[in-house]
Amino acid sequence: MHRDLPRLEKPELFERLAHGHAARLTVVTPNRRLAHALRREFDAAQLAQGLAAWETPDILPFDGLVKRLWEDALYCDLACGIPVLLSDTQEQMLWEDAIHAARHALPIYSAAPAATQCRAAWRLVHAWRLPLDGSGEPDEDARAFLDWSSRYQRATREKHQTDSARLPEVVAPHLGHAALRKPAALVLFGVDIVTPQIRVFLESIAAHGSAVMEAMSPPVRAEARRVELTDWKEEIEVAARWARSRLEQERPGRIGVVVPDLASSRARVQRIFANVMRPDHLAAGEAGALPFNISLGRALAECPMVADALLVIDLLEHESGFEQASRVIRSPFIAGAEAEMEARARLDAWLRKRSAPGVSLDSLSSLLEAPSAPRAPVLLDRMKRLAEVRKASLFVPQLASEWAKGFSEALRIAGFPGERGLDSAEHQTLDKWHELLADFATLERVAGKMGFQAARERLRSMARATVFQPEARDVPIQVMGILESAGQQFDHLWVAGLTDDAWPLPARPDPFIPVRAQRAAGIPQADPGTSLELDRRITQGWLGAAGEVVVSHSRMRKESELAPSPLIDSIRLSPLEDLAVGRYATLRGTIRAAAVVETVQDARAPAVVEMTRPGGTGLFKDQAACPFRAFARRRLESEPLETPRPGLDARDRGNLVHEMMRSVWGRLGTHDRLTATGEAALGEILGECAEGAIRGMRGRRADALSGRYAILERERLVRLALEWLEEDRRREAFEVVALEEKHPVTFGGITVNAKLDRMDQLAGGRAIIDYKTGVCKTSDWMGKRPDEPQLPMYALGRGEDIAAVAFAVVKTGGARYRGISRVPNLIKGVCTIDKDKSWAAGRYRDWDQLVAGWRVELEAIGRGFAEGDARVDPKRLPKTCENCDQQMFCRIAEKAPFDAGEGGSESDE
Repeated sequence: MHRDLPRLEKPELFERLAHGHAARLTVVTPNRRLAHALRREFDAAQLAQGLAAWETPDILPFDGLVKRLWEDALYCDLACGIPVLLSDTQEQMLWEDAIHAARHALPIYSAAPAATQCRAAWRLVHAWRLPLDGSGEPDEDARAFLDWSSRYQRATREKHQTDSARLPEVVAPHLGHAALRKPAALVLFGVDIVTPQIRVFLESIAAHGSAVMEAMSPPVRAEARRVELTDWKEEIEVAARWARSRLEQERPGRIGVVVPDLASSRARVQRIFANVMRPDHLAAGEAGALPFNISLGRALAECPMVADALLVIDLLEHESGFEQASRVIRSPFIAGAEAEMEARARLDAWLRKRSAPGVSLDSLSSLLEAPSAPRAPVLLDRMKRLAEVRKASLFVPQLASEWAKGFSEALRIAGFPGERGLDSAEHQTLDKWHELLADFATLERVAGKMGFQAARERLRSMARATVFQPEARDVPIQVMGILESAGQQFDHLWVAGLTDDAWPLPARPDPFIPVRAQRAAGIPQADPGTSLELDRRITQGWLGAAGEVVVSHSRMRKESELAPSPLIDSIRLSPLEDLAVGRYATLRGTIRAAAVVETVQDARAPAVVEMTRPGGTGLFKDQAACPFRAFARRRLESEPLETPRPGLDARDRGNLVHEMMRSVWGRLGTHDRLTATGEAALGEILGECAEGAIRGMRGRRADALSGRYAILERERLVRLALEWLEEDRRREAFEVVALEEKHPVTFGGITVNAKLDRMDQLAGGRAIIDYKTGVCKTSDWMGKRPDEPQLPMYALGRGEDIAAVAFAVVKTGGARYRGISRVPNLIKGVCTIDKDKSWAAGRYRDWDQLVAGWRVELEAIGRGFAEGDARVDPKRLPKTCENCDQQMFCRIAEKAPFDAGEGGSESDE
């Protein structure tokens, strides 16, 4: 029908709109973005005529007009016959109920996505007036949709409800009523596709006295240019630089950039454009407002304020993940966030060492009250009050409106939205959140009472489904998707991503409607031919939408070569230089260029004042690995943030083994006692020692070992100890003379406490033993800056005649001793230095030279720490740095190329 409508040129349209409401002229567009753009263009035309004020033109999307007419009917004597309009959320819930109730629901794992697809099919059915009678040889999906839609339709009919898909059919019969404010003239602007539903509505409104016309932006004569870039990232970067170049012209006009896959790449496009347009935008604050707008918003649930609000509600559950609770603790949107900012940061680091992976409000409150916890009284008070709310009637099934009140009350108690002033975007986000809660409350019209989990998940799914973009001032650069660009005109337009596999779009028939019926109706996306024709019209619209038009495509996507879309292949390929695209400095480049380089030797810190250091031999181990690591950890107290983990990690298991073996040898004492103890008695001893080790672990981490897990761990410890004791049985007679003993040792002026696991008295002297449950090598004691200096430090620091140092490898199937001794055959697996096969052993002649070498190295390491040696000097790159927690601090990654450190390999006996 619309091809035969009277046409209005845009100047005439604006002239008639200038008469205001007296003209009774309404303009409808296919989307809100085009309506906004047309209003803005009209306002600019009025300003150009020297006007200071004028009536707001009646320009709105087609569905907005229909809804306005429905509201007119609802508030007049027609009200009794007018069905209630469902919100999107209510409609979604009714579709989910229909799916759950149907026999086709059994193979559906998640009803929510299926309901969303049903809503899209339902809109398509009504827009194109497709029959719902099962004709067209329906497949299984189509039969399921017929079943679901009949249930949905019956539910809405019984409650006298309708939805936006059927609203034109609801309103059309009442257009003759005087209460419905019909325009004298209805102008379609930029409406490229007139569905049968729209056509019938237009015919009806025309029959009741409205003159229906159409208007389009006149095409602009422009010579389009095509450019080829290496990949998608370069395309967007060049498009952003091109847009900034046009923005900096004397008369920039309107600049548009079309990105076909904008929905999936919005965040990357936003980041690239922001870095090009204003590299200092992150530091500039409000003064750094960006000159572009991206048409597609993001999910409301992704906005920080709403995300934190949802996490506060999650805390009302029996247990939440620690990371979720941590984010609430650090949130700026709860009470006391500003006043207790530093305390809460310290508290978060403290909790990460002590909390279970899952926390409840009660357990969190208990941790916050611990004597050693950093003080955050406001946070503690709010968490306690939230815990009281949870203990009340929160988990009794309630109506949606009652849940909305309960959620709002919980957020009020938490102090949401915080104590600091909100900026414009945050105010709009807060308003949208309140709208969401109000919408959630209306679910009681279509649903009964629901439990806490169902209510919470429904609210979260609504926040994920709600697309939100704060309103901002008009900006000259518009970044759009395909649909948002329809009908708009610019002074400069760039269309990116037009490769042969992306444009034209492939046909995408709806899976719930028979394809034959879709093709018969002429739905563009259902047939390759009609889809191609639609994309061809869109392409022609782009080429006539601006005085300067640039289309671009990538040459590569990862390893795949790409070609230009056949719809733009005929456009002349232009070199990038012809576009006069400027080159702009990045923030990093600007800082470096503006900097006055000052060289500071920071490899040496002030000398150590306190020569007796807390902690153990780990200081020497860190200094040997990298002086900066020791400086950062031991003097600056730089520690990584831990993440609470379920169960036990390798460190916990190693601690259990150490505690188990300490208890066992504390009970046995000698080799003779071991060999004399019977199997039953030994099993009893091992069971008791394993229980003691587990109790000690529970004292540090109550969540780590419980129930069946604790039983399995006890059995593992007993088996491991039995296997190890068999290794000790085969030894010559010995006596354990020290267990877990600490002893101060001093090297290079630095005194620390050295702790040994065990010392045995042998016939040929004393042996120092260190339990290991993982990889261990004797070469770790040798050479410059030894990797494991603990045993050498203890051997030298006690002032005793030590005959051997050894690792006791305690692991299933691999129990054995490895070490170095002064004389041969002291312990099986422990050999003299000349028999050791490690790569570093060849530099020592005998035990005395090895011990002398230890003293030289340990003195040097201690002296280096005492004198303030803080060089970033890892012993072996990159191995030393692989698991270091100070990399962000020392910035080793900026050291290029990496220097080759001392290396080598050791044969593993």
